[in-house]
Amino acid sequence: MRADLMYDISFSSINVINGEELGDTPQVSLHVVGKRTASESEKLVVFLDLPTASPSTCADIARVLHDAFMRAPGGVTSALRLAIQLANDRILQLNKGAPPSRRLEGSISCALVMENGLIIAQAGPAIAYARSDAGAFEVVAPYAATPAQVVGISPSVDVQFNNFAVQPGDVFVLTGSRSTLGVSDELIRVCMGKGDARMVAGYLNANVKRGRMIGVALSVDVASGATRSAFAQPARSSAETGAATRRAESPFAPAGSAQAAASAGLPVAATVAATVNQAARSVQRSLVALGARLLPQEMPAEVEQRARAATFLLAAIAVLIPIVVAVIVAVLYLQFSGEAERIRLRNDVQAQVEAARAVTDPAQAKADWTRALEMISEYEAKNPQDRAAFDEAKTQARARLDEINQVTRVQPILLAVLEGSAARRIAASALGVYVLNRDTNSADYYVLNAERTGTTGKKVSIAFGEGLTTTNAALVDLAWATTTDNRWRTEGAVLFADGQIFEYSSATGRASPIPISADADATLVRVQAGELYNNTVYLLDTGVGQIWRYRLAGDKLGSGDAYFRSPYNPLKESLDLAIDGAIYVLQRNGAILKYFSRQPMQFNMTGLPDQQWSRVVAIALSGDDPNRGSLFVLDAGSGSIVELTKSGRFVRQYRGIQDEFVGAQDMSLDATSNTLYVATRERLYSITVRPAAPQQPEAAPNAQP
Repeated sequence: MRADLMYDISFSSINVINGEELGDTPQVSLHVVGKRTASESEKLVVFLDLPTASPSTCADIARVLHDAFMRAPGGVTSALRLAIQLANDRILQLNKGAPPSRRLEGSISCALVMENGLIIAQAGPAIAYARSDAGAFEVVAPYAATPAQVVGISPSVDVQFNNFAVQPGDVFVLTGSRSTLGVSDELIRVCMGKGDARMVAGYLNANVKRGRMIGVALSVDVASGATRSAFAQPARSSAETGAATRRAESPFAPAGSAQAAASAGLPVAATVAATVNQAARSVQRSLVALGARLLPQEMPAEVEQRARAATFLLAAIAVLIPIVVAVIVAVLYLQFSGEAERIRLRNDVQAQVEAARAVTDPAQAKADWTRALEMISEYEAKNPQDRAAFDEAKTQARARLDEINQVTRVQPILLAVLEGSAARRIAASALGVYVLNRDTNSADYYVLNAERTGTTGKKVSIAFGEGLTTTNAALVDLAWATTTDNRWRTEGAVLFADGQIFEYSSATGRASPIPISADADATLVRVQAGELYNNTVYLLDTGVGQIWRYRLAGDKLGSGDAYFRSPYNPLKESLDLAIDGAIYVLQRNGAILKYFSRQPMQFNMTGLPDQQWSRVVAIALSGDDPNRGSLFVLDAGSGSIVELTKSGRFVRQYRGIQDEFVGAQDMSLDATSNTLYVATRERLYSITVRPAAPQQPEAAPNAQP
């Protein structure tokens, strides 16, 4: 390279994805490093092969590299090596704690433009292309992209150097394996022969129809009307980078160039003429390339055909281009914004899952896994096509929460698919299950096989007498009626309404109202639930906060007897009751009240893994002893059946394998077979529970509760 000529260094960004030019890229930066080297005109071009880095991150890494280069001792190669190493350290620091999808990994390329040539320093899977004015083409790729050589993965990187002697017309492209995908070397070679850096970048941006290419093009040209040894300032004031190079030992320069003539000692006039001719050729080449850019190369037949329709096409293009651009911009905005939101949500979920996996404290693990499941549900609701993304995490979360909450997963048996979706109440008998449909005011009886694994025969629909149709009483609950243990006078069921009580006899197959003795003090307001015990009907009235007792006397019920001497306000927030000699009342907040002979009995719930009930709906008992057996609470919100002792100590909780009991309506226990029946709005299930362990008796009440 002649020292008495002045050269222009042109540079331009390459940034194209699938035929769409995206403008300048933050991965390219230009730094004046004259204070570090012998000449103030020397520059450092940096290309960061980090496609996922934000503009601020690229600027931060480039600043670290530039500052290190300016302050490093020794020669320029040792300074470049140290600068790239410190930039890699900064990238490793940014990657700490980042999920894999957001880590910065790739390569770094630096082109140091000096008076006597150019140095390219590369670390990681970097790629450089060099093309001389004579057409010689070379690919500079130091090594394959193994994990140990990738910037952002290894704490130490191997920096490779290549020295070039620049000549006018030389063109270089800096990129990397992470930024260039699906672009052939042949296409790059052809585009690099189209002119200076701006023309090369323009052709690449226009001709990469598939794939991606991000990088920087650099070219060297002779500046007209000057002869000095320093590089001129870049012709453009944008952030495009500039350099053009020649490997000192490569045969890029043509033997008949103006510089070769000058170096051979030709007269000054000949040298000047050669310089002018070189400048003219450069101008001619740029004009040809510009024309090719505006009118793409075509076959002669295609040119002739386009000329015939030029006027029509220009008019159509003038109208359609604004419309097409607006549509493309809108579609891309919606697509990229939606995809960015999906990636953000997915990364947030993954971070929450990783945080939950790292926690050992049960309480914190429970909170973290619960939050992770909530975030997964939110992600799946917004991205239903990606539901399988977190299947493993959901399985792990449920297993960990089950362990913390002492949950026993069971496979419920589907006994029947109920007609319609409706509010239900059920009552278990020795041979089947009574199911009340509160929406249609009807009831059915399902007979079960001996194994309690399915129904046998058709369901039996309970037929009502005139009492129901004339009073339009709304049925709210039902109970199994049996002569066993003096529970009731007949076999069948008793159904409860606000104003009436109906007795269904399995012998007659009909339900008829039971006469009730008139009593002004026993005016029912709002019946919530009913139960039978010792030939007595117990009704939970949440309207007045009372439990009414009607004892069977012959063929009718006696006058109503108030269980409490005065209305008891807590009963107004009650849902269900059960009787085993004592009376248990389930309240809406999950609390349980226990009474015997109108006196409260001790019942303190202890040992519950989760003190927060979600939505309790029903209560059931095993055994007819207030101090032996178990008490079951159905929490429809969580789909749990919680087993307690009759003094309130937690034993275990059951949940379906697929959470079948979420949203359940009612449950009922057949204590003789330890079979628990659960009804949802559409299905009837059964599970087998463990027999209750004997407990130390607290008292032995045997009178009427």
